[in-house]
Amino acid sequence: MKVSKTTQLKALVLESSDSDQSHTEPANNPIFISLLKSCDLSVQVETQLSDIQEDIQFDFYFVNLCQLKNKQPILNRVLPFVDKSKIVLFNCEHDELSEKSTLLAGIQGIFYRDDRPDIILKGLESLKNNELWFKRCTMNIALAELLKSTPSGKYGNPDDNGSGSSLPNLTKREKTIIDLVSSGAQNKEIADQLNISPNTVKTHIYSIFRKTSSRNRIELISWSQQYQHNYIY
Repeated sequence: MKVSKTTQLKALVLESSDSDQSHTEPANNPIFISLLKSCDLSVQVETQLSDIQEDIQFDFYFVNLCQLKNKQPILNRVLPFVDKSKIVLFNCEHDELSEKSTLLAGIQGIFYRDDRPDIILKGLESLKNNELWFKRCTMNIALAELLKSTPSGKYGNPDDNGSGSSLPNLTKREKTIIDLVSSGAQNKEIADQLNISPNTVKTHIYSIFRKTSSRNRIELISWSQQYQHNYIY
């Protein structure tokens, strides 16, 4: 997943509603959008994906699910973007979506309608740091399911002992960071432990994601479980 190298990340807020509610103002949007801007995100609001200029690439797509009776059509429209941008859902009601299925589909996080502003800000900062924003139990369940469904050998030949061409050329620091991510450490904790800046951690994680073809931490941990015994540290 590529993230813009400009100082200010670009975020698209996608508003949508059922046809019979097209003139209803979604709840909490002014607050949510102001929180996005306070996190130094350049925000653009659209009601249709077709309105977006093709030459503009966004780092984030924030999809408003408020007042949508049928959420599947809008989800089907944004899911093709998961490999190049971070898709985040907001204004969700509790228990109306399966967090596990949403995470496994490549969505990066969910914000609920009753989330406090300080919780939303914390989540936005985590997302900017290339972290997921789901309940811890959801990530554990999703990881277990992903590991169970991963075909043996998907990530390389177990007999390669780290020398096979099917395994990426990870640096010693990247291997250390993978271990820390697998233990549940967040970027700030990794930075403190390795005595490096959080921005340096982010750079390493972007590189690790690219080398391992992982879209998020869950996929990276799954990848790690498959290959880690092949490497000599």
